[in-house]
Amino acid sequence: MKRVIKTIVFTLLLIIGYNVQAAKDFNVAVAKNQILMVELNEVQEGDLLTLLDVEGKVLYKEANLDTNFQKSLSLAYVPDGTYFLNLEGINTIFAREIVKKGNSVEVKKDSQIIFKPIYKQTDKVLKVSYTNPNKETVKAFVYDAKGNIVSAVKNNELVMKKTFDFSAVPAGDYMLAMFVGDRSYYKPVSTK
Repeated sequence: MKRVIKTIVFTLLLIIGYNVQAAKDFNVAVAKNQILMVELNEVQEGDLLTLLDVEGKVLYKEANLDTNFQKSLSLAYVPDGTYFLNLEGINTIFAREIVKKGNSVEVKKDSQIIFKPIYKQTDKVLKVSYTNPNKETVKAFVYDAKGNIVSAVKNNELVMKKTFDFSAVPAGDYMLAMFVGDRSYYKPVSTK
């Protein structure tokens, strides 16, 4: 048991260390006239850059990021408030909080790192792992094609690992929905 715990902690430290290093390559600065200067280094295929308002409305979206990406975004015409510049990768989201008040724009220094679930499906078995450093309550539901709940799980551990075995249910299309705080993740599962 101790060996398993040590392995989990070591893996978690490696993941966090890798992600903290990646966060250092997500640079945001404010230039004159309320212009955000965004610089991304070592971008990976599939990464997505978005600017969201506090309600989650997408104000800017860029999916075709170059290896060394630079962009200028003007906040001159958006209302005062809080905004989030997100760099979303395969397993994580780095979020920078930006506050606009009058002619002033401030970028909060720390990036928030949000982990995404990792899925692995083999035949009729779906394995899910989720790193939960804030120990938030994770609710997971499996729905059938008619919207009926087939399985439900609630967890608030540091690392959630769950295996969903679909061999005992009829072949078809299912949806795994995971809810963590105000975030939601969906994974379609087909067992045909």
